[in-house]
Amino acid sequence: MKRIYNTLFIVGFISLFMSSCNDWLDVRPSDEIKEEYLFETGNGYRTALNGIYRKLATFDLYGSNLSWGLIDGWGLVYNLDKAPDDGGGRAMKKIATFSFKHSELTPTTDAMWDAAWNIIANCNNLAQQVENEDTLLFYDRTHERDMIFAEAIALRAYMHFDLLRIYAPSLLMNPGERTFIPYVDKYPSYLSDRQTVSYCLQHIIDDLKKAQSILLSVDKSASFSMESRFIQSYNGESRFLGYRGYRMNYYAVTAELARVYLYAQKADEAYAEAKKVIDVVESKKWFAASTSSSGFNKGNMKMMEDIIFSLYSTDLTDWDQKINHLSDNPADEYNEHYLCLGDELVNEFFGSEKSSDWRLIYQLEGKYYDYYYRTLKYNKQKEGTTYSKVNDEMIPMIRMSEVYYIAAEAIYKTDPALAQKYLSSVKKGRGIKNVDYSQVTSEEEFINMIVSDARREFVGEGQTFFMYKRLKKNLLGMEGYSWKEVEAKEENMVLPLPDSESNISVSYTHLTLPTKRIV
Repeated sequence: MKRIYNTLFIVGFISLFMSSCNDWLDVRPSDEIKEEYLFETGNGYRTALNGIYRKLATFDLYGSNLSWGLIDGWGLVYNLDKAPDDGGGRAMKKIATFSFKHSELTPTTDAMWDAAWNIIANCNNLAQQVENEDTLLFYDRTHERDMIFAEAIALRAYMHFDLLRIYAPSLLMNPGERTFIPYVDKYPSYLSDRQTVSYCLQHIIDDLKKAQSILLSVDKSASFSMESRFIQSYNGESRFLGYRGYRMNYYAVTAELARVYLYAQKADEAYAEAKKVIDVVESKKWFAASTSSSGFNKGNMKMMEDIIFSLYSTDLTDWDQKINHLSDNPADEYNEHYLCLGDELVNEFFGSEKSSDWRLIYQLEGKYYDYYYRTLKYNKQKEGTTYSKVNDEMIPMIRMSEVYYIAAEAIYKTDPALAQKYLSSVKKGRGIKNVDYSQVTSEEEFINMIVSDARREFVGEGQTFFMYKRLKKNLLGMEGYSWKEVEAKEENMVLPLPDSESNISVSYTHLTLPTKRIV
C-alpha cells in the first residue's frame, strides 16, 4: 500500500488543561498557523501535543467509536434492539451483525480510519520536530521537551495497537506472515507497506519501551493521587505540566505495555510490567482499584480512583443524551431507546454477585421490569456534587482494574493464589467482599472468571471486544430476548480495510488556535 503522508491537520489550543478555576480552556478555534511557524516556540509544541489529545477525544475515535460506541457494538456489549438509529446507533447495529461493507457502516469506519492515521501523522511530525529541539525553547527545559517527545511516540504506539487489534487477526487466529497494516514512524511517509502482526507488535513495544524509559525520569517526582492527576488547580505554566492523568504518563505507558505484551502472548513480560504499577499501588496507594458506594452519589460514576489515563471531552454527556435519553417517556417505557444490557446477559455475567456489585447497582439502570439495564456511565451527573464536572468530561483509557486482570491471567500458571488475590482486589473494590473460588479447578475456569468480571468493568470503555479477540472466545450477546453467540473467527473479528486502503493523508497543513483564553 503506497500513500503519501505529506500534510496534517491538528485541532489544537494553547493549554488543554484546567485553569485556576478548574475549567478547561476549551474554546473553538479561529486563527490558523502554518506548520513552519508552529514549532518556533515552546507554546507551539504544547499546542501540537494538545491538539493530538483533543483529536483522540473526538467522536470518530475515543469519544465514541473506540469507547462506548462502535467497538462495544462489535463486542456485543449491548442489546442493540433497544438502541436508537441516531447518535451512532445505526452503525453500531450494522457492525453487531458483521455487515462490514454496509453503506450505513462504512462512512463511520472510514472516518475512524482517517482520524487514526491523522493522529499517527501528527505524532510522527511532533516527535521528529521536538526530539532534538533546543531545550531553551521550553519553560521547563529538558524535562518539558522530553515529556512532549515521549508522549508523542507513546500515543503513536497506542494508536497503532488499536488499529492492529481492529484490522488484523489476533495471534491465536494464526495470522502468520500475512500483512495487514503498516507501522508508520516517520513524517512525511511516502511508502506504507503493510506489515505482519508480529512486526507491528514489536515496533509498538519498542516505542512504548522508549517512551517508558524517558517518562520514568519525567514523572519520578510527580504526584499521581486522584486529586493531583485530575482535580487539583494548577496555575500559569504549571497547567501544562500538571494533570498527568490526562496524559500518557509513565504509569499509563507501563500499563499499555502490559496490555500489549499479553496480546502478544508474552505472559512473563506482561506480568513484569503490570507488577511495576501494582507495586506503586501498594507503596503509594495511587490507582487503587476501589471506590465507595457513596462515591457514586458524589458524581463519581466512572470510578475515577483507578483511572491511570483518561482523555477529556466536553461533549460526552451531549452524546449520551442523544443515544440514551432522547426518547425518555415514563408513560411508554417499552418504546424508549437506549444502549442497554439484556437481563439474561446481566444474570450470566454478574451471577451470584448481582446483589452486591456496585457496577450493576449504580452504573446500570433497570428498565421495563428489569428486562433491560441501561448504561449510566456517561450520563450527566447532578451539578454541584463533588466529582460531577470531572466525571462528566472523562473518557477512561486505561484502568488499574485492567492491570490486575492482566497480572492475574499472566501469573496464574505459576502462582494461582496470587492470581486470585489480584482478581479479588478488583472485586472488593467494586463492593464484592467475599469471592468464591471453590469451583475454579483450571486455568480456563479462572480466565472465565476474569472475563465475567471484565465484561462488567469495561461497559462503555471499548475493551470487551479486544479481550474476546485476544482469547479467541466466541462473542456472547443478546438479540431481542434471545442469546446470540458469534464464532471467534477472522471473518467476524477483523474489519476489512477501507476500499481506498488508506485515506491517511489530508489536504493542507495548518493548525487552528484560539484567539483568547477563557477561565
